[in-house]
Amino acid sequence: MSQIPNTVQVLEKLRWNAHLCKHSHFRASMRGRHLHVLCGVPIVVVNLFLGSLFFSLINAELPDWTKWSGAALALLTALLGGVQTFFNFKKNYEGHREVGNEYLAIARECERLIALYFDGILDLEHLSARVAELNGRYSDINQRAEEYIVGDRVYREALRKQNQKAAQEPSLVQRMARAEESRPATTETVD
Repeated sequence: MSQIPNTVQVLEKLRWNAHLCKHSHFRASMRGRHLHVLCGVPIVVVNLFLGSLFFSLINAELPDWTKWSGAALALLTALLGGVQTFFNFKKNYEGHREVGNEYLAIARECERLIALYFDGILDLEHLSARVAELNGRYSDINQRAEEYIVGDRVYREALRKQNQKAAQEPSLVQRMARAEESRPATTETVD
């Protein structure tokens, strides 16, 4: 019985990890975008409200409560703007998206190489060289991704999604392993 080579299994593990990282960073990107919008929209709305209200009432004598309300709203927009600037949500979610796309490219290349191997187009020696190259690229992406931290909850959600996807759509290596297991064992008899 022929077994799936260790090099292909290593490539499959790299594909799995790259997909998991992709899911993690895409989910983190969505969360960062949500926080960016959550802080940004009130800033714009409150500033528009305050600007138009006080511009129209520039010569009117206002009661004290409106002055204090306006000051509180201005303070709120300054606070939200400061939070948005400090955490830099836009740069953060764009960085997560970029890193997620790089992990996706690694995963797709792994899938392509596995298919080429099983189709007999790529031999194990050439596959091994490509695995070394992909591991180097993966390591570079990991170093760049250190700036974009993925929280534990986001990681667990991504892992759940990855496991769910794997159950619905087995990888080529999983399908080939199942095909190997289901083949009847052949025994040769010597007469």
